Amino acid sequence: MQKQYKARQSVGRFNSGDIVGGLSESQIQDLLLRGVIESVEDVVEASTKTKPAVSTKTEKEVKTNGE
Repeated sequence: MQKQYKARQSVGRFNSGDIVGGLSESQIQDLLLRGVIESVEDVVEASTKTKPAVSTKTEKEVKTNGE
């Protein structure tokens, strides 16, 4: 599977948030170094790090009147 890149800001025919394609390896490296695009895998990793933990623990009601 080829790496995919997402535009962080408008560049050429791509708008911010677009998946970038059809560029040479040197163009990709240049845009990565300038911070204009980012790897899609990096985006997924970053978003999972910032999500709060979800509690799966459920509480049961306990009756103390003998019922």
